[in-house]
Amino acid sequence: MGKKIFSMDVRVYLRDTNLFGNVYFANYFYWQGIAREEFFRQITPDPMFFVNKKIKMVTIEASTKFKKEAFLFDDIEVRVEVNNPKIATFDLIFTFIKKNTGDILAEGKQKIGFIGQNGSVIPIPVELAIKGIQYV
Repeated sequence: MGKKIFSMDVRVYLRDTNLFGNVYFANYFYWQGIAREEFFRQITPDPMFFVNKKIKMVTIEASTKFKKEAFLFDDIEVRVEVNNPKIATFDLIFTFIKKNTGDILAEGKQKIGFIGQNGSVIPIPVELAIKGIQYV
């Protein structure tokens, strides 16, 4: 059985574009954040998991490489894959695909870590590792 890939759809609206009519670059980071939150919502045992456990998820690094432009009303699939798991961190890899052509619009990455209630770095929570392993 292969590695599972999380996916969600985004539609480009006027608010997402700039003066030139293409998607404003910062929206890819915004969409990364939404996809990340939805991914964690689905792999945590409870939507309030982080709040209830007093765990903070932190983004250590974030980047996006742009390949092609997206425009008003384009439908985009955002794929999320887990990569490079360590004891306390892992990477989320984002691929933005224009649905009607299959073109890769952008690729992004976030290095994720966790902070416990005492403010120190903690290992990846076991509850996440159990359900998240299918994405590694």
